[in-house]
Formats: sequence, structure tokens, C-alpha cells
Amino acid sequence: MKAKRFRVENFRNIEDSGWIPIEDVTAFVGRNEAGKTALLKALHLFNPATSELFEPKRDYPRDRYARDWPSPDVAKDIPVCRVEFIIDDDLKSTISPLLLDNEVTPTTVIATRHYDQSLRWQYDPELRDDVITMDPVIKAFKSLSASVRRYRQPQSSLQEWVDDYRIDLSSKISSPDDVAFIDDIRLLRDQVANYSGPVTARAIKRFQSALDTLIDRSESLEKISDILKTEMPVFIYFENYGVLDSAVWLPRFVDDLKRIPHDPRVRTLNAMFRHANLDPHLIEALDDTQMDVDDLDDDHQDKKEERAIRLNSASIEISKKFSDWWQQRRHKIRYHADGEYFRIYVADDRRQDVDIELENRSKGFQWFFSFYLVFLVESEDQHKNAILLLDEPGLHLHPTAQQKLINFFDELAKSNQLIYTTHSPFLIDGDNLHRIRPVVEKDNGNAIVSVKTWPVDRDTMFPVEAAAGYAIMRGLFAHQKNLLVEGITDFHYLHALSQECAKVGGPVLPDDVVITPCDGTKHIGHMASLFLGHKARPVILLDDDDAGRRRGQVLREHLLANSMKDILLLGDILEIENQDIEMEDLIGKEIISISLRDALNVNIDIKDDDFENSSSLRKRSLPRAIKIAAERGDIRLPEGWKASIASHVASSLAKGDMTLDDVARERAHRLLSALRRRFEEHS
Repeated sequence: MKAKRFRVENFRNIEDSGWIPIEDVTAFVGRNEAGKTALLKALHLFNPATSELFEPKRDYPRDRYARDWPSPDVAKDIPVCRVEFIIDDDLKSTISPLLLDNEVTPTTVIATRHYDQSLRWQYDPELRDDVITMDPVIKAFKSLSASVRRYRQPQSSLQEWVDDYRIDLSSKISSPDDVAFIDDIRLLRDQVANYSGPVTARAIKRFQSALDTLIDRSESLEKISDILKTEMPVFIYFENYGVLDSAVWLPRFVDDLKRIPHDPRVRTLNAMFRHANLDPHLIEALDDTQMDVDDLDDDHQDKKEERAIRLNSASIEISKKFSDWWQQRRHKIRYHADGEYFRIYVADDRRQDVDIELENRSKGFQWFFSFYLVFLVESEDQHKNAILLLDEPGLHLHPTAQQKLINFFDELAKSNQLIYTTHSPFLIDGDNLHRIRPVVEKDNGNAIVSVKTWPVDRDTMFPVEAAAGYAIMRGLFAHQKNLLVEGITDFHYLHALSQECAKVGGPVLPDDVVITPCDGTKHIGHMASLFLGHKARPVILLDDDDAGRRRGQVLREHLLANSMKDILLLGDILEIENQDIEMEDLIGKEIISISLRDALNVNIDIKDDDFENSSSLRKRSLPRAIKIAAERGDIRLPEGWKASIASHVASSLAKGDMTLDDVARERAHRLLSALRRRFEEHS
């Protein structure tokens, strides 16, 4: 059975979460105290691998407890967690023989757990439970009563029994919704058998046959529910605070196991002893540090030898199984009993003979080891039929290790569905944002889960936004041909120019070149650093203006001192001297002026004098001249006008509404040829 979705109601700060879809890997994201842990705990208690139960005094919403909980009897009517499961083909074949002839085998089932721990089932397609009603009972009873009245010789005892039940049949039988209903029907069937005789046998048999139909149907539904209970996945909850110490003081652990068995640390320790098949009481009893040598009899020595063999066997087994999971390096784990202490030592394949206490290994290793023990034991070493619930996993891991943890989750999800909570952007898979379930706390303190839309709360969405941005960057780093440009305008123009040159068989940008806009020269250095850190050396194209030349000089002197050819100035490529050059200068004044008019409804009269710059020997670029002309004509250019013009030019060229003149086409050839040569030299 695979979980499809779940719903939590009446649990802590959750009134009703609504239906929450479950993926193979599902991540709950939200601020602290938003309700992420409450969702996991409710799922865990729905069908826990341990013996924990829902506890109203602890789990029911406090602000409603006095009002809604007048007596323990209300528990059976208050649902707390529903889970919808997909029924696989093997399970369908098991269920099918128990169905009525005209029934379709269910494909999904919703199991609802109530505060009294009862489970109720809802099937799709629905199973016919309409026969489990009072109607056939009443009908069969009326038929029996009529038969008794027709007897020529009255059967006084049966007549009295029938008359007694006829007065108020319903009061003697529980409601069909009550679990006691079928028990009452069985009792009714057994009672009427006491009045069977030569005259009454046929009528009583017909009455019993009608009741048997109800009983048989109820038993079939009960068998189906028992099968589903057996096949239903257990939920294994694990949090960061259950990590093990290397030295366990046995007297304290034995005491804690009685008092607080569900404490995370006690639970993990218990899993370790269960895995080693060791009784901590026995280990403690075999403490010979306080015994005289004369007291160490043969039986005591035999038990110590047995303990040593078990510890060695368990050490070998856990080392092998754990190494299959923790793939960063292989480790040798050794369990050791020393007096009242149980110790755990770990060596790795780099220093095979050096045993290090578990608590002195990395926090990440400790977390993995503790998690693995709990999962191994509580899923009964089958690693199937268990859904893993991880609360804030990998808190102590480096961001790069957290990223690897996502891949580890994907491996686990091949055999076990996994749900976890986090507020770390590095534990969110930016390539699979459909897995994310944002959890938001409303003004009244209740938690809600956003399923169809993203919430507007920025604190909740920050890790998701950061993860998405990191995924984009990581995708860029995977490419070996990267071109960094100053802004989105350069991005539009380069793609448009490449398409124009392709029409006449000219040079084009290779398909495997990725163009990344950097939002101005000030960010190009930061982006270049990120690419170089991922061993992806980028080519950088800069405008030939004051800002571009300054940034190019800094990059040549510091970041890209060994690859200065990777920094290209637009003016150098086009061999234009004594003028600031931006991409708009390559396109030409005529096309840019038309786009200003058509795209922005702005008419600007650009004069030759607008290019002259009295404070510099270099002429102004076309965008700068446009600004001067706009100021002269008292025209206000809208925010982002350069990007709007670039988009319009690219679209118009693609549709054939505009064409480049010979000068612009020749400059485009030069630019694209220079870029192609640079990338060929990279290869």
C-alpha cells in the first residue's frame, strides 16, 4: 500500500489541514512553530512502528479541550488523522474473493484514525455496506412473527419471545454504525435457536438465514479491514535529538527504559540493543568489576563469552549494512561492553586501526548512524511497508552535504516513501519544487498547508526561493560554455543577432552556449567567481563604456589574471574607437528609434550633438544619447525602457517586421565570430 494523501484534524495547532498530497519524497517547509512537526507527529501516531498512541490531554487542541471533551466517550467520534492509500494489484487479488459478485475491487482506501484508536475505512469504488442495516433484520423478524401467528397450535415460548422483541426491537440492538451491532445480531441468532422445534424449525431457519447474510457480510468486511491493517505501512518518526553517545551508562538506561521509553535518545539506544539482540539487564548483571575473582563461576564466564560473541556478530552486521547506506566512505563499527558502560567505537577505511568514540565522529555521521538504527529495527529489517518521517534532518551537515542528503532521500524513496521538514534551502530540491508543501501559521495560531498555490508569507517561502535560485545556478555550472553579459538587453540582442545571421548563413552562437545576464557590471565579478568555483570558466562580454572598462580592468588584474582573453569589450570587437559602445549601437539608431515609438509610444529626436561629450574625448553611446535627447524634449522614459526596446527589436526581427542594415549586419558577424572563436579556444 502506497500513501497518496493525508489529512490531519483536531491535533494540537491544526484544526483541519485539508488533504495534503504525498510524493515519494515530500518536504514541509515553514517557519519555526508553524506546525510542521505537528503534521509529522499526527502521521506517526496514525500507525506508529512503536507503541505510542494519540493522547487527548496532550494532542487535542488546548483551546477547545474543555468545550469538546466532556467525557472519554466522545473519543470515538473525533477523527484525528486520515490517510488515503493506493491498493496494489497483489492486495487486490487478496481482497477480491471476499467481495460480493457485483462488486468492483477498490483501487484506493481512506483509513481514518479516531482518538479512541479505532480505524474506519472508506473504499473507492465503494463496497456495499447497505446490507449492514436494520432493514433486513426488521423484514426477517416480521416474517418470523407472521409465521408464528399462523401456527394452528401456538408455540407459547416462541410467541412470548417474539412479542417481547416486537415491542421495541431497535432498543435491543445497537445502531448499525456501532461495532456492537453484529455482536447483537449474533446474539439474536443464537437466542432464537433455543425455540427451534418440529413446527418452528423452518420459520426460524429462514430468520437465521437472513441474519447470517448480515453476519457473513460483516465478517467479510472485517477480514478486508484486517488484511489492510496488516499491509498498511508503519510510520517511523525520527528527529535530530535521538543521536547516540559513545558511552551508555547501563543503570541509567535501564531506568529510563521503564520511565520514558519514547524519549528520542532512549528509543535510539533501545533500537541498538534490539538490533544486537542483547538484553541491557543481562549486560549490567554481567558487570564483574565489583565481584571477587572467586565469584566468577563457569556459568558467569559462559554468559560473558556469549555476550562477547553477540557483540562481535552485531558489530560485523551493522558495519556491513550501514556502509551500504553511508557511501561517503566505509566504516567499521564496534560494540563493546565494559563494566556498567556500553560503548560504541568507529573506525574508517582511511585509518582502519584507529577506533574513535562515536561522539567524536562528525555530527552528520552520528545523525545518519542513529537514524539508520531506528529505521532498521522499527521497520523490522524489511525496509518495506514503512514510511519515514524525518523532523529537521541534517541540521549539522555542511550545505554541500545537505545537498547530498537530498540524493540520499531519493535513493531511500525507491523502497520507502519519505516525508521531512526543513527550513534550510539546501535541503529543498530546486529541480522538484512540486514536492514542497509550505506550512503557514495563521493569525489565530492554527496551521494551514498550501497545496495549490504558494503562500504570500516571505519568511515561509524564503528557503524555497533560495533553493530555486540555487538550482538555476547549479544548472548553469553544469555547462562548460557560459557567456556572462551585463543585462537582459544583451541577452535579447545576442539571440536576435544570432538568428539574423543564421538566415544568411553567417556565424551563430553555438547551441550549447548559455547566456547569463548579471544585472549590471557590479554583479559580473560575483557571478564569475561562482562559475570559477565550480570549474566552469566563463567568457565575459562587456559594454565599452566607463563602467565596462573599469570592471574589465579589475577582473583582469584579480579574478581572471590567467585568462584575460576571456574578457571581451564590445568596442574592441567592433574596432570602433573614441566612442562608448553598447549593444544598441550595434543595432543602429534607426531601428532603436522605431522601437521607441512603436513599443513605448515615445518619439525622440536624436541629434548628432547628443552624442558629443564635452567632458570626454569619447562620444556617447546610443542609450546615453537617447537620455540626453529625452531630457531636452522633456520626455520621461519609463522604468526598464532598455529591456522593453530589446524585447521589441528581437520580436520584430524574428517576425520579419524589421531588418538589419548592412552596417549592423557586418558588426553582428564580427561579434558572433569573435565569440565563436573564444569558445573554440576553450575547447
